[in-house]
Amino acid sequence: MHRRTLLTATALALGLAAGPATADWRETQRSLTVGIPPIENAEEGQRRYGPLAEYLSETLGVPVTLRMANAYSGIIQAMDAGEAHVAMFGAAAYAAAYDVLGGDLEPLAHAVSRTGDRGYFGIVVVRADSEAQSLDDLKGQTLAFADPNSASGYLVPNFYLNQLGFGQGHFAQTGFAGSHENGILAVVRGTYDAAATWHFSEDNGAAQRMIDRGQLEPGAIRVIWESPLIPSDAWSIRASAPDDLKADLLEALTTFHEADPERFDIVSAGGSWTMMVPVGHEAFEDSIAMRREMLRQRGG
Repeated sequence: MHRRTLLTATALALGLAAGPATADWRETQRSLTVGIPPIENAEEGQRRYGPLAEYLSETLGVPVTLRMANAYSGIIQAMDAGEAHVAMFGAAAYAAAYDVLGGDLEPLAHAVSRTGDRGYFGIVVVRADSEAQSLDDLKGQTLAFADPNSASGYLVPNFYLNQLGFGQGHFAQTGFAGSHENGILAVVRGTYDAAATWHFSEDNGAAQRMIDRGQLEPGAIRVIWESPLIPSDAWSIRASAPDDLKADLLEALTTFHEADPERFDIVSAGGSWTMMVPVGHEAFEDSIAMRREMLRQRGG
């Protein structure tokens, strides 16, 4: 008997024995939409996360579709409007969404990297032939951030750069490239002297994925600064969502690597992740504090 059929039959039998069964979340939630931020371009995002939607559709028993965003704010707005039910939020986007949704947000699971970390690092990169060897050497030069709601692409590096004394006045200009890929390409093309992006390790990150896809030549950039660990992006849902929906989603996500290893390999970018594990709100409290401090300093 199929595992889900067996579970349903067992639950039904227990329900009949104990009394009237409680309503299943599928009775009111006929489909699910998963929000995907602009980590990759739209075509690559669909190729990478399409198998997740297929897996969730089969596992949960309802149609699951993807909603690709051009900016992190688009996913926050979609969840606020009820147009996305689940979303993958980086630490900064989670912090922003938590405030926008009035605290009605709950992280379920996030990835463990192949190095065993439940997080990644914000980095600043320059062209390989740049004379800059440190943040000090970028004085009077230009820096591209990825997106205002990106943890590694803005919130975390901006916070630590200010703490280290490399805030306003150190760079000739800063700006937003719109995505990690755009920022890296801007450095390679000479539009910016440096860019903020991310990696798990030197051979596992935004640049390496571009190299693997033929979008970037090996050795085209190098890292001159690395942040403390940032918690991995969290697959999140409204805290007010039905408890049985949250439980089913959590089980589906945390068993994905075993239940469907071929699809998991695609979603994890060829083994960049080893599994997904449960994560709680406390993992993102520092990011929420960083964001609120940033807004306070701006008078927002």
